[in-house]
Amino acid sequence: MYKVILVLLLLVSVASVPTVVAAQSEPSPWVTFAPEDAGFSILFAGKPVETIDKKSSFTLHSFSLTLGRATFIASYTDYEPGKLDPQTALTANRDKFNKRLQATLISSREITVDGHTGLEFTSETPAANVKSQLFLIGNRMFQIVTFVFRDVDETRNVDRFFESFKFTTK
Repeated sequence: MYKVILVLLLLVSVASVPTVVAAQSEPSPWVTFAPEDAGFSILFAGKPVETIDKKSSFTLHSFSLTLGRATFIASYTDYEPGKLDPQTALTANRDKFNKRLQATLISSREITVDGHTGLEFTSETPAANVKSQLFLIGNRMFQIVTFVFRDVDETRNVDRFFESFKFTTK
């Protein structure tokens, strides 16, 4: 019985390899997505689903799309008027985000996109690799995130997603 289970597991893992390779080699019809008044544009491989979460101190607009075993999210959060320190706010949001996911921080570095300084970080959960970028402009926090199950390689799509992010003028 043990040998039968071992053979089945081996067959399942071997059978999934061509699927992973094919998913990486086939170009997807990525299109520019620029929500009205959001202040950014980004490429998605289809139309993302929008969710809005209103709280007393902020409103979060999130746009997400799942492609195979990866999820791509672009969001912006409008906080109540007040003075937010970018470095403190970015670090605090990164840490809260990881805590909610029960994720382990792997790396974190300062980045610049279109003249705006932000924070890029990678994390991991037992099931997925996470990559994210955070930016704060005034009282608006921008975040782009990818969640990729650890059993697939979506490097090309993740890179395409992050490289396409641009700020737009309001």
